[in-house]
Amino acid sequence: MRLGIKRIFFFILMLFVWAWTAEFVFAEAEEEIIGDPKAGDKLMVEMDCRQCHTIQGSGGKVGPDLTQVRLRRSKEHLVRWLEDPTLFRPSSGMPGFPWKSEQEIYDIIAYLDTIKRPVNREEILKEKDLIKAGEGLVKAYDCRACHKIGKGGINIYPDLTRIGQKLRPEWDKKFLKNPQDWNRFTFMPNFNLSDEEIEAIVAYFMSLK
Repeated sequence: MRLGIKRIFFFILMLFVWAWTAEFVFAEAEEEIIGDPKAGDKLMVEMDCRQCHTIQGSGGKVGPDLTQVRLRRSKEHLVRWLEDPTLFRPSSGMPGFPWKSEQEIYDIIAYLDTIKRPVNREEILKEKDLIKAGEGLVKAYDCRACHKIGKGGINIYPDLTRIGQKLRPEWDKKFLKNPQDWNRFTFMPNFNLSDEEIEAIVAYFMSLK
C-alpha cells in the first residue's frame, strides 16, 4: 500500500513539473520579441555606434567591424552582450547602455540582420588555387573585423599578418574547426566551417610570412 501511495505521489509530482515546464516554455515562445530594423538603424545613429565601430565601410576602428557580425554571432549571444558586455569580458571598453526596454536591443539586432552579406562558400571554393580560395573566404567571413592582416583590418585580436611563421597548419585546422574545444572562454566564434573551407583558409594563412 505504501509503495502504491509513493508511486501516485511521484506521478502527481511529475505531472506538476511537466505542466510548470511546459507553461514556462510556451510563455517564453509567446514573449519572443520581434525587432524593427528601421528603429534599430535609428538607435545606432542616436547612440553614435560608428564612433567606435565600422559599419558598411564607415566608422571607427576601436571595436570590431559590425557589418558581418550576424555571421559571427547568434541573436542570443548579441542579446546577452548588449545587455551587459562586462559579463563576457570584464575588461571590455564597450559601455553598458541604459536601454529603455529589451525591444531596443532586438531592434538593433534586426538592423544588423539586414546588412550582413551571405557567404557563397561553394562559389569561392571553385577557385582552383587553394590560397586564393582561402583569401576569398577570409574576406567573405570578414576576419579583418577583429584581426589585422597586412595593411587592412583591426588590431584587436592577434595580428595574422605573419601567422604562417608562427603556427603549424595542424593547430590552425583544429582551432578553426571549433575554437571552444581549445579554450571555452575564447572570444573567437565558431563559424561552423566545412573541412574544405578550413583547408583553404589554412593554406592562405600559411602563405602569410
